[in-house]
Amino acid sequence: MTISKKALCAALLAATATPAGMVILPASAQEATVAFDLPAQDLATTLRALARQGGREILFADSDVRGRRSPAVHGTFTVEQAVRLAIGGSGLIVDEQAGALVVRARLQTAEDGALETPITVTGTRIRGASGPSPVIALTRRGLEEHGLPDMASVSRIIPQNFTGGQNPGVAGGGDQGGYNNINNSTTLNLRGLGSDATLTLINGHRLPYDAVNQGVDISVIPLAALDRMEVITDGASALYGSDAVGGVANLILRRDYDGLQTNARVGASTEGGNVQQQYSGIGGKRWTGGGFMTALDYSKTTPVYADQRDHSRGLHPSQMIASGGRQVSGVLTAHQDLAGWASLELDAQLADRRARKTNAFSVTDPATYFGQVNLPVVRSYAITPSLHLRPGGGWEAILEATQGESATVSTAMRYTGGALLDGRTAYDDYLTNFEASAEGPLVRLPGGDVRLALGGGYRRFRLAFNVRATSGGVTQGMRDAVERRESRFGYGELSVPLVGAANRMPLVDALRLSAAVRYEDYKGINAVATPKLGLVYAPHPDVTLKYSWGRSFKIPTLQQVNQSREAILLDESEFSPQPVPGLPPGSTVLLLAGGNPDLRAERATSSTLSVEFKPRFLKGLRIEASWFDIDYRGRIAEAVSDFTTALTNPVAADFVTFAPSTSLLQELIAQAPLGLDNQSSQAYDPAQVAAVVDSSLRNTAREHARGVDLAIDYSTALRGGSQLQLAASASYLDGKRQPVAGQPYEGRAGLIFTPPHFRAHGSASWQGREYQVSASVNYVGSTLDNRFPQVETIGAFTTVDLSAAFRPAIEHGPLANLEFRLNLQNLLGEQPDPIRNSSASSIPFDSTNQSPIGRFVSFSVTKQW
Repeated sequence: MTISKKALCAALLAATATPAGMVILPASAQEATVAFDLPAQDLATTLRALARQGGREILFADSDVRGRRSPAVHGTFTVEQAVRLAIGGSGLIVDEQAGALVVRARLQTAEDGALETPITVTGTRIRGASGPSPVIALTRRGLEEHGLPDMASVSRIIPQNFTGGQNPGVAGGGDQGGYNNINNSTTLNLRGLGSDATLTLINGHRLPYDAVNQGVDISVIPLAALDRMEVITDGASALYGSDAVGGVANLILRRDYDGLQTNARVGASTEGGNVQQQYSGIGGKRWTGGGFMTALDYSKTTPVYADQRDHSRGLHPSQMIASGGRQVSGVLTAHQDLAGWASLELDAQLADRRARKTNAFSVTDPATYFGQVNLPVVRSYAITPSLHLRPGGGWEAILEATQGESATVSTAMRYTGGALLDGRTAYDDYLTNFEASAEGPLVRLPGGDVRLALGGGYRRFRLAFNVRATSGGVTQGMRDAVERRESRFGYGELSVPLVGAANRMPLVDALRLSAAVRYEDYKGINAVATPKLGLVYAPHPDVTLKYSWGRSFKIPTLQQVNQSREAILLDESEFSPQPVPGLPPGSTVLLLAGGNPDLRAERATSSTLSVEFKPRFLKGLRIEASWFDIDYRGRIAEAVSDFTTALTNPVAADFVTFAPSTSLLQELIAQAPLGLDNQSSQAYDPAQVAAVVDSSLRNTAREHARGVDLAIDYSTALRGGSQLQLAASASYLDGKRQPVAGQPYEGRAGLIFTPPHFRAHGSASWQGREYQVSASVNYVGSTLDNRFPQVETIGAFTTVDLSAAFRPAIEHGPLANLEFRLNLQNLLGEQPDPIRNSSASSIPFDSTNQSPIGRFVSFSVTKQW
């Protein structure tokens, strides 16, 4: 990065704190007013219009406003005044949380006539309670205003997320730390613990896994269908079950919509390639007691080739450094009241994605002579109907079922000297889930209601593998298997408010304890019980302290259990030191690799401490700092990380068998589906096999991640009716991994192909009646390349994004309800730092942390019909 780029980045980061030329009203000043002219209509429609016109986030549960009407809102008001006018005498209340207005219902109880039932947030199953874990909330409108066109783009702006893993940004053709891009999906990878250690939900329920890594593809959800996304960066298996080790992401969809909105976007990288087209629409209808929403999205992207970027021109021009493809996806949500005490809801999604990726294995020959061309096709669907029951007394029960599938078929055309080996790999993931839950008050304490959530269910999922190769017109089946798994589970969560608004005292403004436990029985794998304890303590109305401690787990992926076993015969000379003590010259060694049917659950213990500061003297400001610690045990890894030293390394002694018997060798070779792979210089002779080295997958590794998160948000009204929003977040991560007990720990953060120690994101957004402008800075810290004797630093990667929108003040005609938006991503054209590789054809940058896309310009038009 040049000096001028650094100066501009610093200026933009500083702008997120004190934007020049903007006059910020003090908290005591009168909130800006806006002229509203809304007819009497459905209350949900009015609240959404107030949020859009007033530039203020308004949150409400669809069940609370369903069937309610709003009077006409005509005149000049603050947004809060307009909301209070809209809810009128409906029995709803409105208050402020983190700068947003929250509309809530009151339920009548025998003891008290005013019991609030607010929205349930991710991180707790208790309605109205704030969980003990930090929550990151991203709204659809906020993402759109910062120029993010789809859910695939969201992963790069969350500092706690590592973009390595199953991610379209990971280029092929090189090591890249073992990460790959099987089918162009996007899975979250919180804390860099793996896509399979982050649980992703849609409206609180599970989806089928994607490909083989047990991640969930978030790119299949059109951004237009999203209401908000909530991320908890804390272990949560006690609430949600397996996979929730690094955290949980919950994509909350719009429950309904009234009208039709369409969007068209085109864009391209200024250096070439990455030409994008996107066309989307959302429509729906609301009626008394019900409504529906449907969203469709079509996108197409061209690849970026190596010769289109200076930093990769040394590769063959046929090498892709960013793949291309097209995707069609759709979402349907609906709800209908059946009676005053029952309602039915439906979530459904469908997607079809096709991509093309080429890897050239040589810098002189094209991929179609010496390389590989992959053509993955992914089709997925999921449908979840749910029945919501309100028996009275403040209780609500939910019965839901999910059925879904994600099918990947990847055709790989591998060329060696022009000769073609045509391979086909199919992965079919299926999910069936049944769950029943209930939540409500148990007893009234001076601090509030003691509330209980409980539930249970049954989950069945499976992964079908089919791998075959065709060469010279002959097709050979390499792998054909189905791995199934069943789970029965039950859980409970209790929230006890000891001190609340009615009995607060000096230095104890609020005090709430929570406890949760979940039991899951995975047939043939493990029965696991995971507890979680939480404390929420406010010594002052402006300060809240939260602490959580809990245990989480992740069951082995179906790929890990069913991965093909390999039996490879090697010469003794392949091992070091030479000669190997105790081994006869000319002997052979049998190396075992692959999966393991005896794998058990991985387990973790997590602790998180956070403090939130929301001063009343500066309305709209929120500061939160968190400390986290994750001790992850029994991680599944190869038992012998370096097989060449296994015969003399004391740490590997448990995985080496010297002088194996003939019967043992026969048994081990019989377990390999393809039999013995003889890579030695002699014919197989059991008498010549001096040792067996077992490097197959085992529960041997231990990983430790700890660090600090920081978030600052500020929202305020400016003179003239405009709105200013500032946000900055950062995460520091220190991670290490021990492959096998007794071995030294290895770095898992701050090194090439691992998460950097430091990531940050800052933004500033200004919105008026007709214009909206935002600026964002994304910072990915430097890492060390320690793969060679001379350690080198890979520089930090900093990008600046700008987005501006214009909404003409036209009420009628073809230009009414239009929004024109211009986006500039990576404005300064930041390019990845070059890295050293042992092969000239390897990708010459760390694509898990740095993107080759370069400067990207797009223009979009949105029309509300």
